[in-house]
Order: sequence, then structure tokens, then C-alpha cells
Amino acid sequence: MKKITLILSIILILSSVSFAQTDIPARSIKQLETDCSNNDYLACYFAGQLFQDTGLMISAITAYKKACDNKIYESCVKLGKIYKDDYNKSMQKEAVKLFNTACNESIASGCFELAALYYQGNIVNKSLTKARKLYDRACSMQNAPSCFNMGVIYQQGLKVKRDTKKALEYFKKSCSLNFDKGCLEYEKLLNNLTDTLKDK
Repeated sequence: MKKITLILSIILILSSVSFAQTDIPARSIKQLETDCSNNDYLACYFAGQLFQDTGLMISAITAYKKACDNKIYESCVKLGKIYKDDYNKSMQKEAVKLFNTACNESIASGCFELAALYYQGNIVNKSLTKARKLYDRACSMQNAPSCFNMGVIYQQGLKVKRDTKKALEYFKKSCSLNFDKGCLEYEKLLNNLTDTLKDK
């Protein structure tokens, strides 16, 4: 039962946590749109966020795409997250490309989202090996949920040799990055090991 719960916990956090939000500057949406049209591509990214927050998805996609096409790679992740939820297969494939682009540019959330796709196997062929490598890469870039997922992978031996020590290290790192779930799992696993040693 514990194994099922932990594996589900990976699935539950696959897409619920994105990269750290950058504060939107104190500019009106009209000012951001103007700045975006004048090729301030960071303004396009912020405009995309505001459009998305208010449900104006076509405008959000347009703004994100302009920012992404001009090397604001966090915007590629935002755009990919919209596309991956589309029922259109071509849009889903585009999401994979966008996450891959961001990941290749060392955007941790891009690697995290790509890992999630390989873990789930709905849009791309399921590959726990690829998922693990991508989670590990994102974790090395301080992506807390990726570190947590690596802990689960080693705790449960998902396509790797089960390794409690490595699991502890990953849970501890996710905790140090302020991921509460990681702290809870770290303490639980540490207590279990302590109890086991006492019983010997």
C-alpha cells in the first residue's frame, strides 16, 4: 500500500509545480503589450502571464510564443503547458518540443515537465529511464519536486536498484529547497531506518 501511495505521489506532483514565478512588474497590461510590440520580449512573457491569469488564452499564447521565439525560455515552458493539455495531438507534440528546448537551455521546469511526460507515457512513449535522467538534471538545477521524485524512484527501485541512502539524499535536498512533501518523506524514511536498527 505504501508503495502505491508513493508512486501516486509522483503522478500527483508531475504538473502541479512549475518553476519559481518571476514577479510581474508593476505595468499595466496595455503598457506590457506596447513594450512587447516594441520587441521587449520579457514584457511579452509577463503579458502572457497576465492574459493567462484572466483567461484570455489566445492572447496569452501569442505573447508566450513571441517571447519563446526570442529566447525567453521560461515562456516556452508556459506555452508547452498550455499545449500539452490540448486534445490536438500536433499541439501535444509541440509541447514536447517546447519542453525539450527549455530543458536544453538549462531551464529546470522544462526538464521537469519533459520528465513528467516520459513518466506518464501519454504523449510520448513511456520511459522511466528518460524520466529519471531528466528529473535528476532538473534536481541538479534546484527543482525541488524533481528531487522529491528522484527520492521516490530510488526508494521504490523504479528502473534502478533500490537505494535507501540515495532516496534519503534526494528527499533531504527537496526539503532543503522548501518542498514540504520532501521533508515529510525524509523524516518518515529516517524514522523507519532508526526503528529497524533498534529492532536488530
